[in-house]
Amino acid sequence: MDIKNFVGKRCLLKISNGGYSNHGNVDEYKVLELSPSGNWVKVMNLYGNKFWRLVTEISFLEELIDFKLDKPTS
Repeated sequence: MDIKNFVGKRCLLKISNGGYSNHGNVDEYKVLELSPSGNWVKVMNLYGNKFWRLVTEISFLEELIDFKLDKPTS
């Protein structure tokens, strides 16, 4: 996974607590930025909370796609 490709996009991520366990909830986040070293990523959850996490604590599951319904023209 190259996290640089997901900056500015909505994704399903699983973020571990940094311990040896692989536990973590699957949630929607927007990837905001990547640190210059590439070791840290800033994400925002659905509630607008922003925080930094180590890239190694993040498991990318998939990018979310916005479905836009076209309104029929009459």
